Amino acid sequence: MYIVKLDGQLIFDPRVDELKVSDLKVSLEVNTAGTFNFTIYPSHPLYDNINKLKSVVEVYQDNILLFRGRPLNDLLDFYNVKKVICEGDLAFLNDSIQRPYEYSGTVSDYLEQLIVNHNAEVAEDRQFTLGNVTVTDANDYITRADSSYPKTWETIKTKLLDLLGGYIMVRRQDGINYIDYLDDSAATSLQTIRLGENLIDVNQSREGQEIYTALVPLGATLKDEEGKEYQVDIKSVNSGLDYIYDEIAVDQYGYIFRMLEFKDITLPNNLLIKAQQTLTEAISTVTSIDLKAIDLNMLDVSIDDFRIFEKVKVESTIHQLDEYYLIKKLCLDLTNPRNNSLSIGRTYKSFTERQYDAENVIRNISKDYVKNEVVQEIKSEIQTVSSNITQEADNIRLEVAEAYTAESDFETYKSSVSTELTQIAEAFQFQFSKLVEAISTLDGDTQVQFTEIIKYIRFIDGNILLGQMNNPYIVNISNTKVSFLQNNVEVAYISNNKLYVFNGEFINSLKIGNFGFTPRTNGNLSFGKVV
Repeated sequence: MYIVKLDGQLIFDPRVDELKVSDLKVSLEVNTAGTFNFTIYPSHPLYDNINKLKSVVEVYQDNILLFRGRPLNDLLDFYNVKKVICEGDLAFLNDSIQRPYEYSGTVSDYLEQLIVNHNAEVAEDRQFTLGNVTVTDANDYITRADSSYPKTWETIKTKLLDLLGGYIMVRRQDGINYIDYLDDSAATSLQTIRLGENLIDVNQSREGQEIYTALVPLGATLKDEEGKEYQVDIKSVNSGLDYIYDEIAVDQYGYIFRMLEFKDITLPNNLLIKAQQTLTEAISTVTSIDLKAIDLNMLDVSIDDFRIFEKVKVESTIHQLDEYYLIKKLCLDLTNPRNNSLSIGRTYKSFTERQYDAENVIRNISKDYVKNEVVQEIKSEIQTVSSNITQEADNIRLEVAEAYTAESDFETYKSSVSTELTQIAEAFQFQFSKLVEAISTLDGDTQVQFTEIIKYIRFIDGNILLGQMNNPYIVNISNTKVSFLQNNVEVAYISNNKLYVFNGEFINSLKIGNFGFTPRTNGNLSFGKVV
């Protein structure tokens, strides 16, 4: 149930006839202030209490604060019916300006400086406190300057979000507005978006306008021994050239030049490395996905509802979607919740383009760090392991299909699959060990480059861990069982030819033995042979 408060007083409650307000709609989006619109009639007891830019408007769902902001505009019709448009708390950052400054230091300290300057210019109810900051620069040291008196929000957007990425989120706790600057979301929705259930629209686009194949990088502005200013470039470490280019990309797209400034980089070699990383990202055509789905919580309150800046699992075979996406926008209709929808966007590179990136990494390392023949040896090792994984994966699919059709006994089927997986794991671990051994003989910088390759697969204490580091979902393969972990807690495992699931919930009907039932429970479940 939704309720709305105006300066602490109820202005909308569906249970109270006197507090009738219509067309209540909330729009929340990451890195924006968000909006709340509603229509109020002259007969409402708080009709005259709405003070533009001054009043505080709060929207709650079951005692959870969804929106907090202030009235921005209102429109009156012929009958004095008032349509009110509110903007979220983040818009307070448009009330202050940043006077000319020069800054060098960490990302966290820079954002805190901006917030302190903002607080000095606004009333207490429009101030913020620095919260969690997880976005960092590669060196955890940035240089920023501005003399144009921009608004604080404009500074945050251009000096932080546009350059470092991440998300600015307002979090209200104990009456204090905290600003968090986060590189990613740690929250995951328990609801899944599935084709045929709540997925209503999918749009995918491929964008080429941001591609460039040659880059002129410029670094910080320094002074020479005579006091003259100059801007750091890469000529001294790049055979006299002030630009870099990608041969494969030039062959495919032609020369497309771009100049980019990295004002916090003072060393030519670091500037060259940063430029190569940036160019590698730029030459990959970007695919954007936008999804829209209905929140099933509106139909069944036992289903977890969607929240802004949460990750949600999306499953659609025909669209080749089967992963977690970030909820970037929520549109809520408070008077007709069935109209609620959300947009989930993510930008990623296709599999082919990621292969292209891998080739570039190897080529860049061969140019900057080690001899070509050493890199060729390591490249060969990587291709060998990749080939083996592909072949083994094909074998898994083939052998499982054959076993499924040829063996009617489920226990025998599980045993055969388990044996195949064990053999594959042993073969893969042998190849993987060879690769790690080869990498370890190289210098430290190269070893750092290749750490990215192995962060998804780890061998610890004789076990195989599958899944990205710090991901809440991990698979642990040991000699005695295969465990499925969530936040380092075992939630299911396979052992002794049996599947054990803790706190399971089954939606579809099952038949066990001669008994049929439709379970929907959170109790502990353990099954042996299923008929």
